[in-house]
Amino acid sequence: MAFDYGSESLGIRNPFKMEGLIRAARGLIVTSMGVYPLLQVAEIIQQDKALAWIYAIIGFVLLSGGLRSLGGGVFQMLRFFVGRSVPTSLALNLSKSERETAKLEKPAYRSIDLEEMLMGRKNKTFIEPDGFISRFVHTLVPKLIFLPYPLRNLAQRYAGAVIATAVALLAFALTWFVSATGLIGDIGAILLPFFSFFLVLYLIISWRKASTVFRAAEQTIETHGNIALAKIMAFAILAPVILGFGLNWLLQQPDIQELYTELQQTALEPFAVLPPLLLILLLLGLTAPLVIFLLKERTQQVKAMTRVSEFRDNWQENIHPRELFVNIDSIVMANRRYKEIPNRIYRELEPKLNEQSSSKGDFSGEVMIETQPEFAPLPQAPLFKTLRLIATLFGQLLLLVGPVILFFMLYESKAVLALWQQYQALTSPSDNQHLQYLIALFNESQFLLSLLFFWLIASSFGRLLENYAHTFWAELNFRSLLIYLKCEGTYTESKLTTGKGIYDSTASENYVMRSSLTPWIISSRITTSTFADSGAKNVEHPRHIMEMEDNQPEMQAILDDIQSFLSDRETIARIKNSSDLNSAEQIYNINQQSRAIPVQQDQATLASPEQDAAASTSLPKQDSKE
Repeated sequence: MAFDYGSESLGIRNPFKMEGLIRAARGLIVTSMGVYPLLQVAEIIQQDKALAWIYAIIGFVLLSGGLRSLGGGVFQMLRFFVGRSVPTSLALNLSKSERETAKLEKPAYRSIDLEEMLMGRKNKTFIEPDGFISRFVHTLVPKLIFLPYPLRNLAQRYAGAVIATAVALLAFALTWFVSATGLIGDIGAILLPFFSFFLVLYLIISWRKASTVFRAAEQTIETHGNIALAKIMAFAILAPVILGFGLNWLLQQPDIQELYTELQQTALEPFAVLPPLLLILLLLGLTAPLVIFLLKERTQQVKAMTRVSEFRDNWQENIHPRELFVNIDSIVMANRRYKEIPNRIYRELEPKLNEQSSSKGDFSGEVMIETQPEFAPLPQAPLFKTLRLIATLFGQLLLLVGPVILFFMLYESKAVLALWQQYQALTSPSDNQHLQYLIALFNESQFLLSLLFFWLIASSFGRLLENYAHTFWAELNFRSLLIYLKCEGTYTESKLTTGKGIYDSTASENYVMRSSLTPWIISSRITTSTFADSGAKNVEHPRHIMEMEDNQPEMQAILDDIQSFLSDRETIARIKNSSDLNSAEQIYNINQQSRAIPVQQDQATLASPEQDAAASTSLPKQDSKE
């Protein structure tokens, strides 16, 4: 959608300034962390080239990530360009002033959908949830169905991740029980570490998937049903069984069994599943109240009304049917424009006149118009603003954990390289030294793997809070007037002549269209919601109807304007300029003078009636005998 500049602002300010400031601060910190190892490369390369390459790679990764966050935050703080064509129309806009813009829009409705909503007093935006998880969440929070699609979708995604975590932990508890009690034999000692590894990996994938917010999710409600629940149950049931059979088969192999026996006698450290699980549960306990209370505060703003104002009557007027539609479009609704911005026309004015003969026929026509939406932000409680800010800050802090761990790996890489150099210094290592080196390397990799899991867990929850809080920052609400007019009736034509006299007159002959009108007018003051973004398409995403309020005073004002137009119409033509009036007066004077001449036998000019009467009395009487 093009930026259509207008001198009058629509009053839409940048909602992402605070969020962008916090994001830019994180980017600045990460950028500083990336600059430090890059500055050390020149000194370290003279001592150890391998370590210098590690410093350079980690420095470039931190620098690129920091600059990306810094640039994204600064971009969110830049000017919020809003033209006169925003927000997106509810349906295809047929207005002549928006022909090019309408081709670029992606409206959420069709004109027939808007007609059904007005006629049926219903809101097709509130789609019924589909699937077990979706219905479960909407049952716990009944007003959730009245929220915009992005908020409903993020609630379902978060609930799905919580359910997946609960089921996976239950499966882990059952696996631990059968392993600790020896119900599955010696394989239980090796099954539990393997299952713990896959459990943490599964939970990280689940929460990372839940943190994603798609732009396509703003157009409809997502389905979280039996398939999603079946996947969770399948992992909980089948994962321990498959791992058990696989490990049992491997241990039956002579080479694997011998290696396993040797490893049991060493000081190998098993994978510690407890710290990652505790971190997931801790972050779950911290993020759940933020998400729940933000949704609760938003649901308190819900009214979910579907009321309209309606007018139906029958009028008998001397008017051509087409003039009524033209007046409504060009005068009545044009006077209700917001800041002189053209109205949105969703059903174009096309009256259909069925002429049955030269003097009568029937007609029908309809028009659907929405005034330019006026920005009307919802009143936000102080608690809502505080929680939204806390969610943004907490999310950015969690996203900062990953770069800190990566920065810490600079020093850990020194220990790994030192271990490798000690092993390379041995001229002919014995089997015992070789095994000790592998054990030390394995234990070190276990520590690095734990750091990687901490990074992924913090990143998943940080991205979740960042995207969820961004959704609450991005919501914009508008108010506008939506009106639908349908008119049917019949018309007849008659001739009206006025001003004729016996001798002379300035007459007016008019063909009058006598119409029987049956108008049906439905209007509603609607509240719509859309979600903004930073960039060229900031307020150009689909807009949905959230509330429909009746507006009887506005309806009465519209009727008064129509009635005023009908009552002020002129049926008889009149002279409106002085030139025509002077011409008519000269013709009248000439006729008066010509009628003042008496009637002669050789004249064809007639005198006035008074002169004829006077002339008849002055003539001598004829003898009756003659």
